[in-house]
Amino acid sequence: MMKSEESLQEHLAAIVENSDDAIITKNLDSIILSWNGGAERIFGYSADEAIGRPITILFPDDRQDEEADFIAMLRKGERIRHFETIRRRKDGSIIPISLSVSPVRDRSGQIIGASKIARDISLEHRAAEQQRLLLSEMQHRVVRVRMH
Repeated sequence: MMKSEESLQEHLAAIVENSDDAIITKNLDSIILSWNGGAERIFGYSADEAIGRPITILFPDDRQDEEADFIAMLRKGERIRHFETIRRRKDGSIIPISLSVSPVRDRSGQIIGASKIARDISLEHRAAEQQRLLLSEMQHRVVRVRMH
């Protein structure tokens, strides 16, 4: 590798490692190959705990079928963009995420795995719930005012 290529690789690795989003790669057997600091913060597993295990350790029991669907799409070269779902953290708690999944290809163009970027959308969900509650309360008050 040329010096500038090494520098670019180091730069890209630093971006991935320091991302707030979980950036994970897996093979077509759904085994985790890489796990960044964002994944550790979001899901609670260290890289040592996650790498080599099936990605489905993050899936609640009722979402296990999502992985088969993802693999089928990836094998066709399709991407999944901003798919909202839920995942399970190491401590068992459930977290809403926005997920993007892209095929990873080898030098010959063969699909060999996937990269996943997961974003914690808990704050957005809480804000939307608060907005629904406020709207409901406002509607209730308007009805009461009209009745009097």
